[in-house]
Amino acid sequence: MVFPRLFIVIVNWNLKNDLLACIDSLLVAGAETRQIIVVDNNSTDHSIDAVHSRYGRALTTLMAKENLGFAKGNNWGIRHALAQDAEWVLLLNNDTVVAPDMLFALRKATQQHPEYSIFSPLVFYFDQPTTIWSAGDRLIPGTLATYHIYHKKQLNKHIPDILDVDFVTGCGILINRAVFCEVGLLDTSTFMYAEEVDFIWRARMFGHKVACATEARMWHKVSMSSKQDQPKTRYLRIRNQIWFYRKYAQGTQMPIMFGFVLLRLLMKGIADIIAQRPTLISPLVRGWKDGWVTDLSAVRPADD
Repeated sequence: MVFPRLFIVIVNWNLKNDLLACIDSLLVAGAETRQIIVVDNNSTDHSIDAVHSRYGRALTTLMAKENLGFAKGNNWGIRHALAQDAEWVLLLNNDTVVAPDMLFALRKATQQHPEYSIFSPLVFYFDQPTTIWSAGDRLIPGTLATYHIYHKKQLNKHIPDILDVDFVTGCGILINRAVFCEVGLLDTSTFMYAEEVDFIWRARMFGHKVACATEARMWHKVSMSSKQDQPKTRYLRIRNQIWFYRKYAQGTQMPIMFGFVLLRLLMKGIADIIAQRPTLISPLVRGWKDGWVTDLSAVRPADD
């Protein structure tokens, strides 16, 4: 077994072909079917039938009766993995494909760098396979805003094997069991978007360190699920980002983040007008409003 006591959780919603491609790549990378857990959010494209037909029943499928969202779906899979005595849990988007040696490289990183509890592979654009989509983010000092490192850069030999970062993307994130035991699970009140940022922030508060293991590589088709409902995606991204800033900003960070978000949304709104995307203006405004006026003390994680 390439990575013993690893379980992989994939949340799926109506991306049957992408899901199968993702699982196929994991098996080529040395995963066993029993290590893979698919949580299906009530897909209507017969995704689970296709999974059972191709891989049999050894691959675990958890089938929801409604769309649980990213956070709640992952929590279901995480609980199942921990119950199977998982030491590491890899949360993986269904619109990704992993390199044949990715699991080996991740295990190597965990063994050589035990000071880190959370890892991400180096993520490339699927349609630009040598261009980096994510190598992690770092905080801009004095703010809660971040900047991407190596984003849209070509892979080169000067990238170190481990990058110490503040945040990594939720499309592929490896988490040690100890983090869940101390921090808990993903915040389900967001439904989707920003939940991994919130989770990592809480993990960092407990002293857990985050890294990108650049020898572990994967490719991302970049939000295939979200493209099916762009207005909802726009609304949730904006609202949840503001909620995150409101929960964790201290001192002068709050006015700084208020101005940052306002400027960013004005630029998005202008871009939408120029591109003739009027359906995205209303969710932008609602996301801004609900982000700032919602009483966060009344917002509770959904019942898992």
